[in-house]
Amino acid sequence: MVFLLMGSVTGCAAVAGGPIRSEAQFLEHVRDTQAAGEDTVLFLGSDPDSVILGRSTDSASCVDDLGVDRDDTRRDQPSVSWAPDFDNGAAGYRAAVANLRRRWSERGWKVTKEAGIDPVSGKATGLPAIHTTDDHGVALSLSPGRRAGEGLVVADGGCVRHDGYWDAYAWSSS
Repeated sequence: MVFLLMGSVTGCAAVAGGPIRSEAQFLEHVRDTQAAGEDTVLFLGSDPDSVILGRSTDSASCVDDLGVDRDDTRRDQPSVSWAPDFDNGAAGYRAAVANLRRRWSERGWKVTKEAGIDPVSGKATGLPAIHTTDDHGVALSLSPGRRAGEGLVVADGGCVRHDGYWDAYAWSSS
């Protein structure tokens, strides 16, 4: 009976969208998300400020129609993307994938590999894409970019429920 009750409570929390972080915890998560991506881009040999594509704060998947939030609870999904270039086209990209995969694995992070998909056409590129999740829960990926020798690095903080108001516009325009 106790297990049934605990399962019901866990299920209800999942339907409600997970725990609610304080405003300070959420802002720290936003900083962790940006820092994880910048660290990856720096490791790949590019200046994050020179190859940034953009910052995103919301996602259709960050909406939970089943749960009900308090009036002061917000949902945001901090995500940042960069487009670093690699010398030697596809060979340079493959070397970057191998080096980054080794680095992430050395940190103890599980790395998954899949076929890379062109972000414009949606067709397979013949190049690999890799994904991991860091120690702060930030999803990191490197996939082929829009042109030969270009990568796409994404740091996605996931959907987070939090108290307070986040000025996402100020973050996305800085």
